[in-house]
Formats: sequence, C-alpha cells, structure tokens
Amino acid sequence: MRQSVLLLLTLLVAASPSTTTTIDLPDVQKPHQITVDGNDLYVFDEADYSLHVYSISPFALKLKIGRKGDGPRDFKYLPFVSVQPEGFTCTDFTKIMWFSKQGEVLKVMEFSELADFDLDSEMLLIPVKDRYLRITADHGQFKRRVYLLDSRFKTIKQLYEGSFNWQIGSRTDYRTDALTSEGLTFISDSLKGFHIMVFDGEGTLVRTIDRSRDVEAVEGSALLHQYCVSDGRIYATTYVKKGDQTEMIVLDLTGRILGRHHLPLTSIRAGRGVLRYDLFTVARGVLYELVHNRVTGKWLLLTTRLPALRATGPASSRR
Repeated sequence: MRQSVLLLLTLLVAASPSTTTTIDLPDVQKPHQITVDGNDLYVFDEADYSLHVYSISPFALKLKIGRKGDGPRDFKYLPFVSVQPEGFTCTDFTKIMWFSKQGEVLKVMEFSELADFDLDSEMLLIPVKDRYLRITADHGQFKRRVYLLDSRFKTIKQLYEGSFNWQIGSRTDYRTDALTSEGLTFISDSLKGFHIMVFDGEGTLVRTIDRSRDVEAVEGSALLHQYCVSDGRIYATTYVKKGDQTEMIVLDLTGRILGRHHLPLTSIRAGRGVLRYDLFTVARGVLYELVHNRVTGKWLLLTTRLPALRATGPASSRR
C-alpha cells in the first residue's frame, strides 16, 4: 500500500506543471502584444490603447501610459512595442514615439515627415541599434516589404519583398514576421516553409535558416506558426499537435535544432489575423503567456521554465 501511495505521488509530481506560476492581471482587458525585457513585462491593451509595464519579480505594475486618439502623444492605431537598452518605442502606422524607461515621451515623429512616405501602405519603424527597420504592407499591390534605414531614416537597402494578403477570409497562417535581436534582423516567410532569413547590422544576408524538411506537414497549415529570438536562441512554434499540445522547436542562430517542446500554449488565438500575434514569448528560458480565464473574465500571466536542451542535429542554413 505504501509503495502504491509513493508511486502515485511520484506520478503526480512528474505530471504537474511544477515550474509554472500564475499571476492575475486585473487591469488588462484585451491584450494585443506581450514583450519581455530583463525583469520587465510589456503588455499593450487594445481595450483603451494603454501600455502596461510590470516588474516580473516581485510582480508589480510600474507604468501605465497611452490612450487612443489623434493627438501627437496618442495612439491612432494599434502600435508595435519595441524595447531597447535605453528605452522603448511604439510605432502605430502613422508615427513613432520614443519613451524613456520611466515612461517619459522623449520624441514623436509623424511618418508624414518622411520624404518617401506612402499613404497607400501601412508602415512600422523598428529600431535596430542606430538604424531602423521600415516594414510596409501595401494593400494595393498585396506586397510586404522590409527596408533597412540609416539614423536619418534614409533607405540603405531593401531586405525583403513578398506577398501580403490582408483581405477578409484570407489565410492567416501565411505571413511575414520581422523582428530584431542583438543587432540582427530576422525575417520569416511562411509561404516558403519553415524559412527565416538573418541579416546583420549592415543589411547583409548572413544566412537563411530552412528547416522545412524537419517539420511535419499539417494539412491546410503553414510549416511555421510564430517565433521569437531570445539569448541567442530561436523559439518557433509549428502547427503540429501532440494531443492538445503545440510543438515548439528551439534552434540556435545557425539554424541547428537544439530540441523540441510540446506545450499547452493556451495563449494561442484562433483567427488572429496577419497583423496580430499570439500572446506568448520566451525570454531567458522562460515561457510567458497571457491566458483568458473565461469563468472570471480576467487575464492571467503564466510563466513556465522550459527544460534545458542540447543540439540534436547539424545546422541547416545557407547564404
């Protein structure tokens, strides 16, 4: 009997998410984006167009800034939040705003100030060290483009051009996602498969990571779902399911697969759209998710320490 009890306790401990913690976010109503930088958590709330900044440990609200409006310091459209060592920026298709880490507005630039601003294209500006990524979505030509700009917002070169299908009813799993980390630019194109291009600070293509052959095809879905880059690793989810769990592939920056996780990822939202993201990210080996409690109507922050991994195969990349 004693052995049976010990075995049951062992199984329960092994099966329980002992590395997962849950925190209430009582002041968040409709999260749009989640970003983690060091001990800071950034959550943009679509309900009132406010940005919430929390310290993670101990957990506490540090800042709540922003509102919806047409003013120079308001957000007219949903912004993309990008964090830099000295502060953070918000870019909302009409302008870019620079903030200090204390939430003070340092500078605002309307995109209409740019000589080659195109009213027919949605546009984002994302800092990458002393330069910028200019990401455009051309609704007329159905094109997505990514440019590297200098510190004066002059185009250095075009990094990418691909399809952009934004119409209602279009597939939301075929998309282009561009992000930066440690001075590098990463651009994925799920029309090409599990395909991520990596550029250096000069806009030179360093490598193309293509792991399409290593991902199980799911009928009616792309091979790549979403990804983030943290601490020299790429965390990419696919549409492969193992029961009710989603596959996450972890790679180093050369494209070598370090391992695979299978996670509940209840933060994934069906029909998220081509300009929206599922509400999870990874930083310092910890998975951060925003999950909606349908019973209470409140949002929760789930943090899960991911198991350590080691490389399982050769790198897969090309120039």
